[in-house]
Amino acid sequence: MNYLIALTLVSAAAAARLENIYLPPNSGSSSGASAGLRTPFGSDSVSSASASSQAEILRYENEIDEQGWHYAYETSDGTKAEQDGRVLPGSVPEEGSLQVSGAFSYIGDDGQTYSVSYTADENGFHPTGDHLPTPPPIPEEILKSLQLTAGNDGQYSSHKSSYDADAGY
Repeated sequence: MNYLIALTLVSAAAAARLENIYLPPNSGSSSGASAGLRTPFGSDSVSSASASSQAEILRYENEIDEQGWHYAYETSDGTKAEQDGRVLPGSVPEEGSLQVSGAFSYIGDDGQTYSVSYTADENGFHPTGDHLPTPPPIPEEILKSLQLTAGNDGQYSSHKSSYDADAGY
Protein backbone atom coordinates (compact mmCIF):
# COMPACT_ATOMS: atom_id res chain seq x y z
CA MET A 1 0.00 0.00 0.00
CA ASN A 2 2.85 2.39 0.86
CA TYR A 3 4.44 1.52 -2.48
CA LEU A 4 1.23 2.51 -4.29
CA ILE A 5 1.04 5.86 -2.44
CA ALA A 6 4.71 6.62 -3.15
CA LEU A 7 4.26 5.70 -6.82
CA THR A 8 1.22 8.01 -7.07
CA LEU A 9 3.12 10.93 -5.52
CA VAL A 10 6.12 10.43 -7.82
CA SER A 11 3.83 10.24 -10.87
CA ALA A 12 2.00 13.42 -9.88
CA ALA A 13 5.27 15.27 -9.29
CA ALA A 14 6.67 14.18 -12.66
CA ALA A 15 3.49 15.17 -14.47
CA ALA A 16 3.44 18.61 -12.82
CA ARG A 17 7.05 19.43 -13.74
CA LEU A 18 7.26 22.49 -16.02
CA GLU A 19 9.70 22.00 -18.86
CA ASN A 20 12.26 24.76 -19.38
CA ILE A 21 11.44 25.03 -23.08
CA TYR A 22 8.29 26.96 -22.16
CA LEU A 23 10.15 29.47 -20.01
CA PRO A 24 12.12 32.40 -21.37
CA PRO A 25 15.86 32.47 -20.75
CA ASN A 26 16.59 34.23 -17.47
CA SER A 27 12.99 33.68 -16.43
CA GLY A 28 13.86 34.50 -12.84
CA SER A 29 14.66 38.11 -13.78
CA SER A 30 11.82 38.78 -16.24
CA SER A 31 8.15 39.17 -15.55
CA GLY A 32 5.06 40.84 -16.92
CA ALA A 33 5.00 42.04 -20.53
CA SER A 34 8.76 41.65 -20.90
CA ALA A 35 8.58 37.91 -20.22
CA GLY A 36 8.26 36.13 -23.55
CA LEU A 37 7.58 32.45 -24.11
CA ARG A 38 9.66 30.19 -26.27
CA THR A 39 8.07 27.65 -28.52
CA PRO A 40 8.75 24.01 -27.79
CA PHE A 41 10.47 23.74 -31.19
CA GLY A 42 13.26 26.15 -30.27
CA SER A 43 12.46 28.91 -32.78
CA ASP A 44 14.07 31.97 -31.21
CA SER A 45 13.50 34.13 -34.31
CA VAL A 46 9.83 34.47 -33.40
CA SER A 47 10.70 35.71 -29.91
CA SER A 48 13.15 38.34 -31.14
CA ALA A 49 10.81 39.54 -33.91
CA SER A 50 7.87 39.93 -31.55
CA ALA A 51 9.98 41.79 -29.01
CA SER A 52 10.91 44.47 -31.56
CA SER A 53 7.34 44.81 -32.84
CA GLN A 54 5.53 45.16 -29.54
CA ALA A 55 2.92 47.91 -29.47
CA GLU A 56 3.25 50.81 -27.07
CA ILE A 57 0.38 51.95 -24.89
CA LEU A 58 -0.71 55.43 -25.97
CA ARG A 59 -3.72 55.84 -23.68
CA TYR A 60 -4.88 53.90 -20.65
CA GLU A 61 -7.84 54.58 -18.36
CA ASN A 62 -9.13 52.36 -15.58
CA GLU A 63 -11.75 53.58 -13.13
CA ILE A 64 -13.79 51.59 -10.63
CA ASP A 65 -16.32 53.10 -8.26
CA GLU A 66 -19.63 52.27 -6.56
CA GLN A 67 -21.54 52.80 -9.83
CA GLY A 68 -19.44 50.36 -11.88
CA TRP A 69 -16.31 50.49 -13.97
CA HIS A 70 -14.81 52.07 -17.05
CA TYR A 71 -11.65 51.16 -18.91
CA ALA A 72 -10.16 52.29 -22.17
CA TYR A 73 -6.86 51.86 -23.92
CA GLU A 74 -5.22 52.62 -27.23
CA THR A 75 -1.98 51.19 -28.55
CA SER A 76 0.47 52.28 -31.23
CA ASP A 77 -0.56 49.43 -33.54
CA GLY A 78 -4.08 50.87 -33.91
CA THR A 79 -5.83 48.67 -31.35
CA LYS A 80 -8.47 50.47 -29.27
CA ALA A 81 -10.86 49.19 -26.62
CA GLU A 82 -13.34 50.76 -24.24
CA GLN A 83 -15.84 49.26 -21.82
CA ASP A 84 -18.36 50.54 -19.28
CA GLY A 85 -20.15 48.26 -16.87
CA ARG A 86 -22.17 48.14 -13.74
CA VAL A 87 -23.55 45.57 -11.38
CA LEU A 88 -27.33 45.29 -11.23
CA PRO A 89 -28.20 43.96 -7.79
CA GLY A 90 -30.81 41.25 -7.43
CA SER A 91 -33.10 40.53 -4.50
CA VAL A 92 -30.28 38.37 -3.11
CA PRO A 93 -26.59 38.76 -4.03
CA GLU A 94 -26.52 35.56 -6.09
CA GLU A 95 -29.28 36.89 -8.37
CA GLY A 96 -27.51 40.07 -9.46
CA SER A 97 -26.30 40.57 -13.02
CA LEU A 98 -23.91 42.70 -15.02
CA GLN A 99 -24.76 45.30 -17.63
CA VAL A 100 -21.81 45.97 -19.92
CA SER A 101 -21.33 47.99 -23.08
CA GLY A 102 -18.19 48.60 -25.03
CA ALA A 103 -16.33 48.61 -28.28
CA PHE A 104 -13.00 47.54 -29.68
CA SER A 105 -11.19 47.93 -32.98
CA TYR A 106 -7.99 46.63 -34.49
CA ILE A 107 -6.17 46.65 -37.79
CA GLY A 108 -6.29 43.24 -39.47
CA ASP A 109 -3.58 41.53 -41.47
CA ASP A 110 -5.24 42.86 -44.62
CA GLY A 111 -4.79 46.49 -43.46
CA GLN A 112 -8.49 47.09 -42.78
CA THR A 113 -9.74 48.39 -39.44
CA TYR A 114 -12.27 46.06 -37.85
CA SER A 115 -14.60 47.56 -35.25
CA VAL A 116 -17.02 45.81 -32.93
CA SER A 117 -19.41 47.39 -30.45
CA TYR A 118 -21.30 45.24 -27.99
CA THR A 119 -23.66 45.00 -25.08
CA ALA A 120 -23.78 42.19 -22.59
CA ASP A 121 -26.42 41.69 -19.93
CA GLU A 122 -28.83 39.07 -18.63
CA ASN A 123 -30.01 38.58 -22.23
CA GLY A 124 -26.55 37.60 -23.49
CA PHE A 125 -23.70 39.05 -25.53
CA HIS A 126 -24.76 41.14 -28.55
CA PRO A 127 -21.93 42.27 -30.84
CA THR A 128 -22.39 44.47 -33.90
CA GLY A 129 -19.87 45.20 -36.61
CA ASP A 130 -19.88 45.67 -40.37
CA HIS A 131 -17.68 42.59 -40.86
CA LEU A 132 -19.76 40.25 -38.66
CA PRO A 133 -22.18 37.88 -40.36
CA THR A 134 -25.89 38.60 -39.99
CA PRO A 135 -28.76 36.12 -40.08
CA PRO A 136 -30.88 35.87 -43.21
CA PRO A 137 -34.32 37.54 -43.17
CA ILE A 138 -37.16 35.60 -41.54
CA PRO A 139 -39.49 34.03 -44.13
CA GLU A 140 -42.88 35.76 -44.34
CA GLU A 141 -44.85 32.66 -43.22
CA ILE A 142 -42.75 32.22 -40.10
CA LEU A 143 -42.89 35.93 -39.33
CA LYS A 144 -46.70 35.86 -39.55
CA SER A 145 -46.79 32.84 -37.22
CA LEU A 146 -44.52 34.60 -34.74
CA GLN A 147 -46.68 37.72 -34.84
CA LEU A 148 -49.83 35.68 -34.20
CA THR A 149 -48.18 33.94 -31.26
CA ALA A 150 -46.74 37.18 -29.85
CA GLY A 151 -50.10 38.95 -30.18
CA ASN A 152 -51.54 36.56 -27.64
CA ASP A 153 -48.64 36.78 -25.14
CA GLY A 154 -47.33 33.43 -26.33
CA GLN A 155 -50.48 31.57 -25.25
CA TYR A 156 -52.41 29.22 -27.50
CA SER A 157 -55.73 30.56 -28.78
CA SER A 158 -58.07 28.30 -30.74
CA HIS A 159 -59.56 31.38 -32.44
CA LYS A 160 -56.28 32.07 -34.24
CA SER A 161 -55.30 28.50 -34.98
CA SER A 162 -55.41 27.20 -38.54
CA TYR A 163 -55.65 23.68 -37.07
CA ASP A 164 -59.06 24.27 -35.49
CA ALA A 165 -61.56 23.10 -38.10
CA ASP A 166 -64.55 24.06 -35.94
CA ALA A 167 -63.49 27.67 -35.36
CA GLY A 168 -66.40 29.13 -37.41
CA TYR A 169 -64.86 32.51 -38.05
